Amino acid sequence: MLLGLYIIVDDDVEDPVYAEPNPADLDDGVWEKVCETVEALIDGDADARGSTSVGEAVVAWRAMVKLGLTFVAVVSDDVKVSQIDAYLTKLAKRYVDEVDELRTPDRGGVADVVLDVVPPWEDDDD
Repeated sequence: MLLGLYIIVDDDVEDPVYAEPNPADLDDGVWEKVCETVEALIDGDADARGSTSVGEAVVAWRAMVKLGLTFVAVVSDDVKVSQIDAYLTKLAKRYVDEVDELRTPDRGGVADVVLDVVPPWEDDDD
């Protein structure tokens, strides 16, 4: 299950381009792990793709380092890592293809792009 989705420009974790739900609504420690990961990406201390567990959640990311964009999904620990990676890859591609101003987009338009990308684990439920 998708617990949260965030699109962050550079290290601006205080004002993500897309944030659902509000980071304050995540379980303890999850948003802190997102912030740590984004900082590590900016510093060059983390791989552009990866995931880590935080309690019963998994924080996964896909960074487009040259563009300064990071896509972060928070999912329940029953979702396969390969599915999370596929979802973030598809989302990043769709974002780049559909959004005009990648670093300063119309946030309503970003929400439309996000809604168009269906997580693969939701397809499995049909």
